[in-house]
Amino acid sequence: MPVYTAAVALYMVVQFVETAPVHDAMGTAALSAFIVSTFFARGVYQVSGALFFAFGVGLFCFGWALLVRRVKRYAVMALCHWKERTEGLGNYFFMFLGAGLFVEMLARSPLLAGLGGWFRVGAEHSVWLYGMIAVYFFATSFVGFHPLVNLTLLMPLLVPAVPLSIVLVCCSLATVMYSPYNISVSLLAEELGDNPYRIGRRNVPFALGYMAGGIGIALLAERLFFG
Repeated sequence: MPVYTAAVALYMVVQFVETAPVHDAMGTAALSAFIVSTFFARGVYQVSGALFFAFGVGLFCFGWALLVRRVKRYAVMALCHWKERTEGLGNYFFMFLGAGLFVEMLARSPLLAGLGGWFRVGAEHSVWLYGMIAVYFFATSFVGFHPLVNLTLLMPLLVPAVPLSIVLVCCSLATVMYSPYNISVSLLAEELGDNPYRIGRRNVPFALGYMAGGIGIALLAERLFFG
């Protein structure tokens, strides 16, 4: 219900104020209310926040266009972008389908036990463990492993902890900057007409620095709060 309450309140304000900055501010506030409401969707609507957002964002955009009297413009732009953006989505569908089958088969193979042996050796020292995780994410991202695939394979092998979570988050997020198989790099390469490997190579130094910074924060947190 936060979305509907915010929409009604914003509509009342917009009726009295017609300046562009106020309209922009109202749109930003409405979008923020919608995003926040997704966090409460699991308890209120008994659905996940991601599912609520995926199905509700279209209705929210149409409702906002109706409030600001821009329905026709919204319909034309939405239809144009829909045709343009969905043209090559079939490739990504089969990519994620293949990734799901790959993870399921790899989890049932003896290769996962060998990977666990390597990480158990490095678990005696946090620096080595975090470094091995960074190298693991960096190397596998160049052969087509998605960060979610890497996390799925790693989680059964590691003991959950706050510093370890920091390392996993930083190393997995860094792959979106340089991995030529990541959707963000692939879409950027398609828009710019450039090679995804060239784009990833330019971002590697920053990504390595980002991972090193995450490891440093994790080590500091471990020493201060878990030492």
